[in-house]
Amino acid sequence: MRVYVLTFGSRSDLSRAFDRVLEDPQVASCMIEPEHRRLRFLGPLRLTERLVERIYQDGGLAWCSRHDFRDPAEERLGALTAA
Repeated sequence: MRVYVLTFGSRSDLSRAFDRVLEDPQVASCMIEPEHRRLRFLGPLRLTERLVERIYQDGGLAWCSRHDFRDPAEERLGALTAA
């Protein structure tokens, strides 16, 4: 999973990107911060890379950061099944 934080030049660009993210059923979580023109979302790596690329092509994306996310519950489960 990967967390993305996207910052936009205008609220209309932010709104368009938010709609695009909400349309995708594989996005696990999404939060919008209109006062900072920022959108955060979490999803599977392959999906999120393509989604961010489409958002970039739409225009208006000023900044993007990405961070890998590991669910501690999944890591514990993986350790138990490996033992």
